[in-house]
Amino acid sequence: MVDIPEIDEQHARLFEQLEIFKASCLEHNAVPADEAEALFNALLDHCRTEERLAREAGLDFHRHGEKHATMLHSIRNVLNDMERPGINVFGVIRYIGCWFERHIREEDKNLGLYLRQVPCANQGQRFSEMFPERQFPEQRSAF
Repeated sequence: MVDIPEIDEQHARLFEQLEIFKASCLEHNAVPADEAEALFNALLDHCRTEERLAREAGLDFHRHGEKHATMLHSIRNVLNDMERPGINVFGVIRYIGCWFERHIREEDKNLGLYLRQVPCANQGQRFSEMFPERQFPEQRSAF
């Protein structure tokens, strides 16, 4: 997805966890609080991972982090409201899934791009310096 193994593995697990949550809601015709909390905690851990990787790489994570905070507050509020009668459980599931897919496409792909360039920075080189132009030996005239 973003070509950073730790992030890609978490993305895959989050989608699996969302599917498990959805199936459980269908099976019980209700929101299982423990699975809702597990999904929220997995999202929280994922956001922390991205923040840690960005910090270690020296990237400005402020805007991306604000989007995480907004999403986490929204999902926390929605999950808290899910115990009320009449809540649209599948609307909540759709919201979480759509937000997550959009966030990966619009934010995490760029984060992955920046993180893949970091090893160059750690070596004190610019990315372009890692691939210098080909140097040819001086040609000597046979004459």
